[in-house]
Amino acid sequence: MTRRPRTGSAALALLLLALLQAPGTFAAEAPPASAAARLHTNLGEGKTLWDIFLDGGWCMWPILGSSVVGMAFYLERVIELRHKRHVPPGFDKDIVHVVDTRGVDAGLALCLEKQSSLSRVLYAALLRYGTSRQEMETAVRDEGTRLLYDLRRNSRVIGLMCLQAPLWGLLGTVLGLIDAFGQAAAAGAAGTTDQFAESLSVALVAAAFGLLVLIPLTALYFHAKGKADDIVREIEERAIDSIVTIDRKARRSIRLIEDIEENLETKEMAAAKPAPDLDAEFDDPDLEKSIKTSVTTPAHMPVVTPPANTPVPEVKADVKAPRQIANPDSERK
Repeated sequence: MTRRPRTGSAALALLLLALLQAPGTFAAEAPPASAAARLHTNLGEGKTLWDIFLDGGWCMWPILGSSVVGMAFYLERVIELRHKRHVPPGFDKDIVHVVDTRGVDAGLALCLEKQSSLSRVLYAALLRYGTSRQEMETAVRDEGTRLLYDLRRNSRVIGLMCLQAPLWGLLGTVLGLIDAFGQAAAAGAAGTTDQFAESLSVALVAAAFGLLVLIPLTALYFHAKGKADDIVREIEERAIDSIVTIDRKARRSIRLIEDIEENLETKEMAAAKPAPDLDAEFDDPDLEKSIKTSVTTPAHMPVVTPPANTPVPEVKADVKAPRQIANPDSERK
């Protein structure tokens, strides 16, 4: 729920007006009755807040401008830093579901479709999908730092106005004191203490208005700055939780696929036929009967196949040494 902006400057201005219009507010007990009456007439009776503002001199206008600019930027920050605008409810869960069911590209498209600060940070993290989880978390923090800079940008104007207002008030007071001392020096002995006190009271009006602007604007500045810090902190926490969930689901899917592949390989190996036993095949007597021995015989003789149980006789080769011929010519004779 968005809080309404605090109108601190206006409330303090009305309080000051009531104090100034109250009878005897600035009356002192020590000074004479004539001095108290003159101070009361100058600042209280018959004068409005606008008249007192004009008595402060030209430095009152920068003080008023600082107050208006600071309040305007605070209202802009209140409208801009709405929680639902930067952290849409349920968006992080939608990203986890889309990435888990449809892939990373669908998650990136959803971030571009529903733009917010949370989607901006998640988009930067999903661009590094496939790397380690630490790198994705680093992307979240880097983008969160840039986001914090953007959300604090206009808050710095409020802080600047907080510094401007009292400085302008101090300048107005110094100028009023210079004028008061100048009038007292010119009057000489004819000048009275009442006239000098009246000049001093007018000179302090600028300082009072400067502080009147400073106090509420300081509170508004820290409120806007803290609002930006809280939003960025929540965005980083939600983004990191989403990244952790996505990474856990991805690892679970990988393990499931590996288990399925391993189970399929085991079933295929169990269903495969066993390898043939070659030793058993050669020991089969039926196989020996079916084997025929090829014997080379001359062309005019028939091929005789011995029975299966007939022993094969040993063949001894009768090798005779060749006859040596001493004289080939005598052999011919």
